[in-house]
Amino acid sequence: MSMRRHHTGRVKIDFAKIETLAASELAASALAAAKGCDWTLTKHSALYRCRNGLYTLCLIWHGPNRETLTTTMRNLRLEVA
Repeated sequence: MSMRRHHTGRVKIDFAKIETLAASELAASALAAAKGCDWTLTKHSALYRCRNGLYTLCLIWHGPNRETLTTTMRNLRLEVA
């Protein structure tokens, strides 16, 4: 087994960047549109690095009446700007 350590787990990223990704995802969500209410992105939303080098984005929104909407986007490739 290699002594090289995998850098996996939660990635420290500015929440504003997660919000920009979440805005486009919420706009594309048919369920959110069908509910017709305001959804608030929670701070529990996070970006994770997987062992294969790809990323997973977990988005969690709260709506009225204690409703929760979650979306998981897997196998993302991120570009360095």
